Amino acid sequence: MADLAEHSIAPVVIEIRGGGRGTEHRREGTWRDSGSLCCLADDERHLGHIVKAGSYWLAFDATRSNESGTWFRFLGVCEGISAAKRVVELGRPMGREYASTLQ
Repeated sequence: MADLAEHSIAPVVIEIRGGGRGTEHRREGTWRDSGSLCCLADDERHLGHIVKAGSYWLAFDATRSNESGTWFRFLGVCEGISAAKRVVELGRPMGREYASTLQ
């Protein structure tokens, strides 16, 4: 596995929303990057990751399952690494206009 470089210069503040009122938490996460995989984690858990697929980046929320409950929740496809990281930080699915172009 490729070495992951830790980028802790500017920690990312993540809002984690629970199912009920008063269950929002704020945590600082840190990105750890390689050429084809970047992971966002705080001091307790893996929050999300992006994976390079060709010239695109696939964004995943590691705090929620996908619809079938078998894997991480897919958030979207981005053309750039910065955009993909932002999608993970926001934790909300985006449009999937690029998904059909991936081979």
